[in-house]
Amino acid sequence: MRLYHNERLIKRNKFLGRTMMFGGLGASFAAVIIVFLQPTLLSLAFGLMLAGGLFSQLGTAVHNRFGRSPRIDEVLDDSLKGLGDNYTMFHYYLGTSHALFTPAGAFALIPRDEKGEVRYESDQWILKLGKRRFGRSQKVLKDLKRNAARETNALKRALSKKLPNSSEIPVNPLLVFIADEATLKLDGSPIPASHCKKLKSYLRRLERSKSLTAEEIHQLARSYNLTPDDAD
Repeated sequence: MRLYHNERLIKRNKFLGRTMMFGGLGASFAAVIIVFLQPTLLSLAFGLMLAGGLFSQLGTAVHNRFGRSPRIDEVLDDSLKGLGDNYTMFHYYLGTSHALFTPAGAFALIPRDEKGEVRYESDQWILKLGKRRFGRSQKVLKDLKRNAARETNALKRALSKKLPNSSEIPVNPLLVFIADEATLKLDGSPIPASHCKKLKSYLRRLERSKSLTAEEIHQLARSYNLTPDDAD
């Protein structure tokens, strides 16, 4: 399998996440100092506290995605080890975060980190939250369909720009649940899905379809001046 990682983006976002996270904490700490030393500047302290909390939360989200190991792209790569050179993954290129090209067509992989039972019923994806004395026992994943459509359309647009003759290549979303605790009951789901531990076998079972040629894959890589990191 051939892998392409946008290392520049990963390093940049890792640095950005840490900067925002610690900068937000610093702003919140400064707000506390202002409250004690200059009570007349309460409005400034409140603004700093609000901005600091927001920056810290955003920075934590970015850091969790790009700064922790294994990163999501590393989890996906590990789940696909052993596939041949007719499988190619582009991470953080081509409009979508994870674009996978296979003998069955192109896929925009959409990682999901839900823990627990995920089922599809009544045209909804539902996460079971377990027994609770108070609050909801389940949650509807309302963003799932919207995210899948956005990522798929982004990949289609990127391919149409890079390879104008690739319009006949099927491009589909593929949900990949990466949490060990996730169990799937998704019969009837209009969006294909797999647990990351079963992703490789799922892809191998798909029927062959029109897909990008090796030369077209190389053309995509050359458009970004990339060389592949071959997976084992």
